[in-house]
Amino acid sequence: MDQTYNRKTIRKKIKRQAKDVLHRDLWGNVGLIAPWMIVIYIIFIYSYVTTSITTGQNETPTGQAVFEVLFSFVFAIITAYTIYVAEYQSLKQMRDETTTAKPVESWFKTYFTKKWQKTIWLSIWMTFLFLVGWALLISFGRTGIGLSSITMTLYALNNISIPTFLVVAFIISFIVFVVFGIIYLMKQYKYIFIPFVGLDSPSTKGFKLVAKSRELMKGHRWELFVMHLSFFWWILLIGVTLGLASFYVMPYIYLTLAGYYDVINNTQRNKATEVTDKQGPIKAIVLQPNSTY
Repeated sequence: MDQTYNRKTIRKKIKRQAKDVLHRDLWGNVGLIAPWMIVIYIIFIYSYVTTSITTGQNETPTGQAVFEVLFSFVFAIITAYTIYVAEYQSLKQMRDETTTAKPVESWFKTYFTKKWQKTIWLSIWMTFLFLVGWALLISFGRTGIGLSSITMTLYALNNISIPTFLVVAFIISFIVFVVFGIIYLMKQYKYIFIPFVGLDSPSTKGFKLVAKSRELMKGHRWELFVMHLSFFWWILLIGVTLGLASFYVMPYIYLTLAGYYDVINNTQRNKATEVTDKQGPIKAIVLQPNSTY
């Protein structure tokens, strides 16, 4: 890492700029994630109501189960689209002081065209493709932890000695969950810049998007992880306020991430330019005839 690249100083500078940009158009940035937050609250209210109604019933009605599956699918689409629109506009705002969030225009006009929809969903698909395997392994570990925990609890409540294989199953499931959870997190940081790469180069498709994001993140994954950790108290505030603080915190995080993309991207470009300048122009080699012939 270049000695002039001070991570702590850069993090503070980017977060300060992100906060200034956020305050410049606070309600506009809130509007970028508003549809997503509204859906989350709808899910929360729906879950509370259906839990109250179905309490005491042995089985969940088929219609309700189908609705929940469809609603989960719609929620996943809205979540993915929200993240991309918010990150696109965050990058534009960080680069240009005259640019505002424009939530309605961004959601339903700017990125709702065929060109941008193709770029967005291709980027989402590529990210999913590289992370789904690790996510399934995490789910396997989490399911194992849940099942083994419930079974051991039942044994304990009935004063029956817990079989050794259940303890082993719990330990293995826990190890799988932790190990592959860490791997998943590391892999996720490799692809965190895919939305920004897609915005800068809409013609870049498929594996080239992934390759560019990977290249940018070399040596910076821990830096980005620390950046997210610096929002710990803000994220805690989200929990305390039952999600209301998300309207402020999430745009703040997206703007900070956009600032990091520009800094890291520009740093790599400058390094590439320095290497090219040091190499200098290629000199032509003139072959001389051998005097012995």
